[in-house]
Amino acid sequence: MSEKIGLISDTHNRLNPKVFDVFAGVDLILHAGDIGGEQILTELNAIAPVKAVYGNTDSYPLVQRLKRVAFHEAAGFTICLTHIVFSPKTFSYELFKMNREAQIVVYGHTHKASQERFKGMYFINPGSASMPRYGKNPSVAILSFPDGQPDIEFIYL
Repeated sequence: MSEKIGLISDTHNRLNPKVFDVFAGVDLILHAGDIGGEQILTELNAIAPVKAVYGNTDSYPLVQRLKRVAFHEAAGFTICLTHIVFSPKTFSYELFKMNREAQIVVYGHTHKASQERFKGMYFINPGSASMPRYGKNPSVAILSFPDGQPDIEFIYL
């Protein structure tokens, strides 16, 4: 069975009801920060287990319980979960300073869905599930590993 991971970010205390249908059947949900409140994680946890990091607008008690950067292993890949990536180049240096490696970096903050490669790493931003920018619809993403390679599908809500 190939692992299927729901990617979400920037909910800002609002969970679009369409997320429940989109994430039905995922094995795990990764929330890349700016959650808003504990109840968002509780609601997502009703779909699948959730790993999350705090974002720059999150506050107590989330920032006390969650980390700024977290790592997860899936399908032989190390996934780094964080909120802010100013650029792939600077973040790859942050990983170097932490003495960590990752093949996939999932982040948020910009409220804009995007995907790029840098030095063999996948940088994935699912966009904002509640407050998109740039005239886009709210979005989330599904990360899967068909044929053993990462595949990203953006879903606009």
